[in-house]
Amino acid sequence: MYDYHTHNRRCGHAEGVLEEYVQSAIQKGLRHIGLSDHSPIYHLGDDPHPRPGIAMHRDELTHYLDECVELKRAYRGKIDVRVGIESDYVSGWDDHYRALWEDDRLDYVIGSVHWIGDWQIFKPELPEGHTVETIFSAYLDSIKGAAQSGIYDIMGHIDAIKVRGYIPDGDIVAAYKETLEAIAASGVAIELNTSGWRKSCAEQFPSRAILESARTMGIPVCLGSDAHAPNLVGAGFAEALDVLREVGYTQIATFERREMRLIPLSEVA
Repeated sequence: MYDYHTHNRRCGHAEGVLEEYVQSAIQKGLRHIGLSDHSPIYHLGDDPHPRPGIAMHRDELTHYLDECVELKRAYRGKIDVRVGIESDYVSGWDDHYRALWEDDRLDYVIGSVHWIGDWQIFKPELPEGHTVETIFSAYLDSIKGAAQSGIYDIMGHIDAIKVRGYIPDGDIVAAYKETLEAIAASGVAIELNTSGWRKSCAEQFPSRAILESARTMGIPVCLGSDAHAPNLVGAGFAEALDVLREVGYTQIATFERREMRLIPLSEVA
């Protein structure tokens, strides 16, 4: 198994240090463990940590990457450690993030949309002046922008906005068509993120219908637990593999030094 989405206590809302996630992955028999903590927040102003408890302090970024590289070296032969980051995508910040992630320590970058301007998608109320329809449209535009930016290797939890119910009525597959076309054209992967099963939406990210549409477009997929505690590494992966097979996936994406490699699902289980 290959888990490419994990966090640690640097972000302020996860438990455990990086090495505990590596050790948990070894105990569970994983082949790869991806370390991918939340990158610092830059778009909310000059304060180096404008929202404590949401992302790592800007001064921590290089220490985080160096520690990941050291763990990769220390555990070579026991497990393949992949060095990653979960990076916000915010419209207008493309050049900033493109330059930031031209870092040879990284094996992959997850591009996730958590923010529409200064509004976070997990807030229990909509931003002033918006409806579910308008905020959902802005969210899809941001995902398309992230995919087309060329900055990212994986698009993270592409329907996470459903956690608070910000999904309009209607055909969700049709609503995602242009977004998935942009992802397919970009050549990046999406993740099947199992953390949705642990949230109020009680459904993986993305939904089965969106995942099936992505498969028909030839979009690669990888697995991520979005673990915020070491014991959650690989959580829900047996069920996730069942979903992938049921919608027709036969391969899974892995990453090293920003290069994607597709592995047959038969080698994963």
